[in-house]
Amino acid sequence: MRILIVEDDPIIGKDLAYTVADLGYQVTALCRTSLQTLSALAAEQPDLIICDIHLADDEWDGIRLVQEIHKMYHLPVIFLTAFSDAATIQRAALMNPAAYLTKPFDERTLFAAIELATAKFAAHADTPPPANDEAAAPRLLSGFLFVKDKKRLVKIAIPDIRWIKAEGAYSQLCTTQDTYLLSINLGILEDKLRPYPFVRVHRSYVVSFQHIDSIEDDVLHIAHERIPLGKSYRDDFYRRLETL
Repeated sequence: MRILIVEDDPIIGKDLAYTVADLGYQVTALCRTSLQTLSALAAEQPDLIICDIHLADDEWDGIRLVQEIHKMYHLPVIFLTAFSDAATIQRAALMNPAAYLTKPFDERTLFAAIELATAKFAAHADTPPPANDEAAAPRLLSGFLFVKDKKRLVKIAIPDIRWIKAEGAYSQLCTTQDTYLLSINLGILEDKLRPYPFVRVHRSYVVSFQHIDSIEDDVLHIAHERIPLGKSYRDDFYRRLETL
């Protein structure tokens, strides 16, 4: 088991690395910043990432970093944080972490988190997506999409949808106002939105043409999101772009 650690505090980072090694795992890299992390991933891909949510003096926090990592790698992540407020946990939950570890931690809880993360990730990888749940399926009505959010149906204007990202059997839907985690897969949402100006640009992304701010080196910029344009989707994307 190869583990990459992201921790901005050098003392905590070294202690975490020593503990991980004592438990019998291999540390591929100990990174303090988002740039170091992306460079380390490009050099060697681990089996698991332990990432601190708070990264001092960094442009990104750990949640934003993991969001970027998910665009390029399919890896389980354990979030590590001293913060346990509801807002932080809700943001972290959107990244679908394999486990969540609160500081201060001990060797036993760290071992449990690593084993839980690897077991959960392996089970998810071997399990096919669930059958379509009619209660969770979005409903279209006169330019609006109704999605299930906890115990209520939320009305979303189709033009307000910026992009939708696959999160395993779930989907993360981002609008101009909010983000929703839906218990429905990306393919079903793509079919629902087919009459509208949406396009699949990556195996994990469907985007709205009208919200694309710029395109550079096959990367789409939508608000603060950088979305990759996959090679197998490139020709269809540019062909549809020309006809708009």
